[in-house]
Amino acid sequence: MNESGCSASSLKAFPVSGSVRHYPPDRPFELQHIALEIRPDFERRRIEGSATLTLRARREGPSSLALDLRDMTVRSVSQKGKGALAFSHTDGRLVVEPSSRGGEAFDVVVAYEGSPRKGLYFRVPDKDKPDRPTQLWTQGEDEDSRFWFPCIDAPVQKVTSEVTATVPASMTAISNGRLEGVVQERGMKTFHWVQDEPHSVYLVSLVAGEYVEMKEDAGGVPLYYYVYRGREEDAKRSFGETPAIMKFFVERTGMPYPWAKYSQTVVNEFIFGGMENTSCTTLTDTTLHDERAHLDMSSTPLVAHELAHQWFGDLLTCRHWSHAWLNEGFATYFDALYTEESKGRDEFVYTMMGNLDAYVEEMERHYARPIVTNVYETATELFDRHLYQKGSLVLNMVRARLGDEDFWRSMRAYVKDNAFGSVETSDLARAVEKTTGASLDGFFEQWVGRPGHPVLSVTYSSEDGSVAVVRVQQKQEEEAFRFQLKVLLRYDSGPETRLLDVTEKDQSFVVPLRSKPLFVTVDPEFELLKTLEFQRPREMMLRQLESDGVAGRVQAARGLARDGGLDAVDALKKALGGDPFWGVRAAAAKALADIGTDAALQALLDVKVEHPKARRAVMASLGRFRKEEAAAALSAVLKKGDGSYFVEAESARGLGRTKVAAHYDVLVGALSRPSWQEVVQVGAIDGLAAMGDERALPLVKARTARSLPPQVRQAAAAALGKLGAGKQDVYELLVDLLKDPWFRVRSSAADALVELKEVRAIPAIDGAAAAELDGRVKRALREAVNALRSVASSGGQELRQVRDELEKLKEENRALKERVEKLEKLSRKPARAKRA
Repeated sequence: MNESGCSASSLKAFPVSGSVRHYPPDRPFELQHIALEIRPDFERRRIEGSATLTLRARREGPSSLALDLRDMTVRSVSQKGKGALAFSHTDGRLVVEPSSRGGEAFDVVVAYEGSPRKGLYFRVPDKDKPDRPTQLWTQGEDEDSRFWFPCIDAPVQKVTSEVTATVPASMTAISNGRLEGVVQERGMKTFHWVQDEPHSVYLVSLVAGEYVEMKEDAGGVPLYYYVYRGREEDAKRSFGETPAIMKFFVERTGMPYPWAKYSQTVVNEFIFGGMENTSCTTLTDTTLHDERAHLDMSSTPLVAHELAHQWFGDLLTCRHWSHAWLNEGFATYFDALYTEESKGRDEFVYTMMGNLDAYVEEMERHYARPIVTNVYETATELFDRHLYQKGSLVLNMVRARLGDEDFWRSMRAYVKDNAFGSVETSDLARAVEKTTGASLDGFFEQWVGRPGHPVLSVTYSSEDGSVAVVRVQQKQEEEAFRFQLKVLLRYDSGPETRLLDVTEKDQSFVVPLRSKPLFVTVDPEFELLKTLEFQRPREMMLRQLESDGVAGRVQAARGLARDGGLDAVDALKKALGGDPFWGVRAAAAKALADIGTDAALQALLDVKVEHPKARRAVMASLGRFRKEEAAAALSAVLKKGDGSYFVEAESARGLGRTKVAAHYDVLVGALSRPSWQEVVQVGAIDGLAAMGDERALPLVKARTARSLPPQVRQAAAAALGKLGAGKQDVYELLVDLLKDPWFRVRSSAADALVELKEVRAIPAIDGAAAAELDGRVKRALREAVNALRSVASSGGQELRQVRDELEKLKEENRALKERVEKLEKLSRKPARAKRA
């Protein structure tokens, strides 16, 4: 492991069983407009629909028109002015042969009905959730619009649209574009929405439910927030920065907001955090939060991400899902850019560091893949941390390479040239080349077209103070990456930056020095996508931790964790208590836990930390010490409570990880503590799982009940994997949870079966994967099967004992290292003179 937590292991392959190459479909007909009339039946969870599709044949002669439509019963198909059309409807394809002449538009009308399994979702009260609000909402990305209306379901297909929905009079129906009119009769309301500008079919949206409408203005653009009655203040807290975000994006892209309005609607049990449907974003209602949660939680990144999609994803849409990073990487980067605008450079840099950590975790735990790939089973698999977080890091490198002025000129050209169209990565490269003359073809081939990243080991050394040698080694097993590595030398007289052209796996650079530097920083602004182990003298790291930028101070904290000496502990303790930025304090807390000595534990116990996010890091760090002192401190926080829900939740997790069973009852008590989205109860479940006390098993099993909140049930399913070894009833419960209505519970159940090494579950998981409709869950189930087959082929040898023994050796090594350093310090003290 290194300072960024990345090992140099070989890359794990992305494709799973069922993966094939995918390409954009043939489109002999151009779909120009879709007009939908939808009448939902909430009691039966069915819809009656009529779709009028305006098409144009691209060439002369008869041709079959194939439309995507799944799980619906087609009542009739007709062509306006021509009458009924014969049709076939099998395997999700509705095929007709319209009468058409090349270049002439014509209308096909499809009448259909059915109970959608995807694409359109009903949420209604039932015996398990009697208080659930009655709602309908759609989710078309990636290719799920076909489950509720006939279309050509590919992102390259752009249409104008209108949606007419008839719902109970107490409800509001929200869709794309402008509201053309509302008609009320016989206890029903019919809403007619019109989207005048073309957009992809996966962005066609409908939400219906009982809402309060809140309205404001953003530079002439009407903004609407649709929330539940009584949650208006939470809506202001959650969505209040929307006008400022919109203003920032308009300025940066050079393109006025392109749609008729912008609405944000919360829905119950949404399957994503948010979805950027054109002009009408749908958001999970869990983003609404109270004042206490707002201490260290904000909806602003989610709001900014979805709003950025109104340009990147809706105005400019990836031509094929293989290039979806042009949607998601951009939205992720632009929400970070708004963080930079609103909170400053430190928060931006720390956000990007978090994006790297998230991507690396996925790469190490699951797979590495090119950001652009067309090999997958379902396109949903691509919506991962490579697409979002790694994509944002690539864009940050483009910005660093071009400089701010040329970067933003290029982005404005990219948006202007491709507005209302479809894009591939080459379109972004052409916009940069057209604007600045810079060729990024090789850049994108390396960073977008191949998996992995540079795993760097950098060593700084200087013998006489006149020159230094900086050795850069790329530790990944794959071929070398080519890049410029920025190295900052900090002197008394000021900083000096050197650019090192790295082209090989192992290179040494001779750097002339003005004098002996105070410290040296590699990639001081965190602009390069890499993981890093940086070796330099301890005194440099100590100075760096005190006075470098945020990236450098975090880099120093991680380096001092590897050093582990008493001087390092003292410096980290000082940073934990006094660094001006909470993220560095959090890094210092983690570094002390990495050191793991008694002195490091005492430092964590001694320092009072004010910022709630840094306090969470302290709670997590204390949990890594299997000692009564750490457990007692965590138990005290959990019993007393904290101003932050999240600090309480992390103290519960940490307490469990200490494995000090004397505090079991404190964790049990936290199970009943109310909190926003049950974060404290989830933390307590995680803590009980980590503690491993079998007394918790019935409590955890009970929390898989369908009447409980989904986040509690998900945590409980995962906890069974740590508590249920050898328990037949746990095995049977987990197999049953593979069929659970909530998709995250299904994934957690599969992960738990892998944790328990239940090889006999392979047929059940395999069967669940074959029937699974959610691409994310299908992927998780495939990975679980592969993991269990690996266990079976190795004879099912237990690794837990090996891990425990390794942890014990680490503890002994830390204690020995601390004793040696104390002895060395004592030996350096001058002996007292004897009295005469």
